[in-house]
Amino acid sequence: MEPVRFGVIGVGGMGGNHARSFKDIEEATLVAVADVSSETANKVAAEIGATAFATAEELIEKGNVEAIIIATPHFFHPPVAEFAAKHGVHVLSEKPVSVTVSAADSMIEACEKGGVLLGVVFQQRLEAVRVHIKSMVDSGVLGKLHRISMVAPWYRTQAYYDMGAWRGTWKGEGGGILMNQAPHSLDQFIWLAGRSPLNVQGIAMTRLHNIEVESSAQAICDFGDGMTGYFYASTAEVPSGERLEIAGDKGVLSLDGRTLRFYELETPISEHLPTAKGGFETPKGEWKTIEYDTAGGGHSDVTRAFARAVRAGDASLMVADGKDGLKAVELANSILMAGYTRQQVSLPLDRQKYDSMLAQLQSGVATSDLNL
Repeated sequence: MEPVRFGVIGVGGMGGNHARSFKDIEEATLVAVADVSSETANKVAAEIGATAFATAEELIEKGNVEAIIIATPHFFHPPVAEFAAKHGVHVLSEKPVSVTVSAADSMIEACEKGGVLLGVVFQQRLEAVRVHIKSMVDSGVLGKLHRISMVAPWYRTQAYYDMGAWRGTWKGEGGGILMNQAPHSLDQFIWLAGRSPLNVQGIAMTRLHNIEVESSAQAICDFGDGMTGYFYASTAEVPSGERLEIAGDKGVLSLDGRTLRFYELETPISEHLPTAKGGFETPKGEWKTIEYDTAGGGHSDVTRAFARAVRAGDASLMVADGKDGLKAVELANSILMAGYTRQQVSLPLDRQKYDSMLAQLQSGVATSDLNL
């Protein structure tokens, strides 16, 4: 296939890594970069042989690109994506796709109207262990699911937040752990469960850090049909990493670090529970360590898949689309609203109500004084 001509917008951080990865991607070629820092844009452009632009709009209009990767601070993802869509340029966005679910709605609508693809960089979906877990769940080896639990500490010091005035603020990040460090974990939670929850109860708090936004958040989720979920994320807890459990009628899958185990039942719970003669009898089962191919994808593989989707005009070839990105943002928004109001929140989330809450927080209203 003819390589898709890409531009990367925002190359000072993760975008720089995206830009450098194109040398290994046969399906795509990088022809342009843009950054608010002309020094950064020119440096990266010279390094990789691309043209540097001062703004996203200039790159989209004059950069001869077919697609862009957006790696700016996340408040800027929607306006850049919508501008690109109006100019017929396909969009691959870093996570989170937006700060609010209403903004994600606008991105999706703009891309659909513009006839362009909208993808999200959820590279964890390509990791070998997660592909294996997903295949086990989808194959029915666990039977009907009744619980998913995700614990995701991503430790950050106060010095991390002090590195930039925008960090840890409602105006700069639009949230804390849920909007910055946890979007991949939120996506995994939904992706592996196979659907979004119907409602959420939560607690959000700032623990130890001197920041405006939440550094810890947890939620109990009702997926309906007898399935529940627990999600926890924090930048004030160690060790960092994800610990995952998925429980079903036929057993339990457990991922801790890189160790994947499966507790396989000889008799499904739905059969054993109503027929067992002893009150304390349990169905027989045993833990087994699951071996899996450690080869897996990363950011460049997400770009490869997106380029193939662009050339084929087939959105199903993407690793994750805009609606997947919206689901993760919607769950993050829902946990924040439930966590600060201490009220159950139903999904689909009330967009207007959440936007009002965020506006109040950005204006300095204390979480205890929110008027919703």
